[in-house]
Amino acid sequence: MRIIYEPRGRAGEYGKLAANGFNKCNHGCHYCFNQGLAHCSYEDFLKPSVRKGVLEGFRKDCRELAAAGDQREILLSFTTDPYNELEDQYRITREMIGVLIENGLHYTVLTKAGRKSTVDFDLMATRPDLCRYGTTLTFYDPADRRLWEPNAASTMERLVALMGAKKRGIPTWVSMEPVIYPKQTIDLIVATLDLVHKRPGFVDEYRIGGFNHIGQGHLQEFIESIGYQYPPEAEWIEFARKAKTLLDKHGCRYIFKKDLQPYLQATGVTC
Repeated sequence: MRIIYEPRGRAGEYGKLAANGFNKCNHGCHYCFNQGLAHCSYEDFLKPSVRKGVLEGFRKDCRELAAAGDQREILLSFTTDPYNELEDQYRITREMIGVLIENGLHYTVLTKAGRKSTVDFDLMATRPDLCRYGTTLTFYDPADRRLWEPNAASTMERLVALMGAKKRGIPTWVSMEPVIYPKQTIDLIVATLDLVHKRPGFVDEYRIGGFNHIGQGHLQEFIESIGYQYPPEAEWIEFARKAKTLLDKHGCRYIFKKDLQPYLQATGVTC
């Protein structure tokens, strides 16, 4: 295929197929794994571009998948945010969603753009059986969010976007990866369960993964500059226990990625 591909390694735990409409991303998340893979500086990675021939190649790929009856979900996207600053001008993601719907293919969106990403809810809501809307939730503390994800939408804005998708009948999910401050991730789970207002939660599935690539390039320099301390094993074990107990109690669907499985096993439970 030309644009759609099969993710490998840990990325394969999130989706069987994926497509990226852009190169690089302006959100500036210091933990971004893709910045290291792009073999460029942090500053250069902040300058996204539209992939050459992306829509033509994507249309051909979608037609071929539809003709083959391939119903694997396609994720938009792994290596960039589908609602980075260029989407306002070029509407690449919106065009891709239209092509997916036209071909009856299943897809999911993963973004940190908050309100900007809600612009396509009208399109997604025409075929909610084909789509899922997802957002990354990493920080409950606004100051930490601004420090680590300087140009992304606020956590509150992302929560509001999730609620908006749910109201439209669009299935929702969250990526809680990387878990950087375990307690904050527990607080985020509680927030999405909406226990304060005693209403049903607005997240259909949770996908939770660890913080794995410390020691690489820009990220290592950044964590040293802010004095970040990686949580000890005991804290990870307690996090795994609390998270699973909370999600089980409220009947939530969830996936703990393979890197967190040893901590779950240490608690005497598996999933």
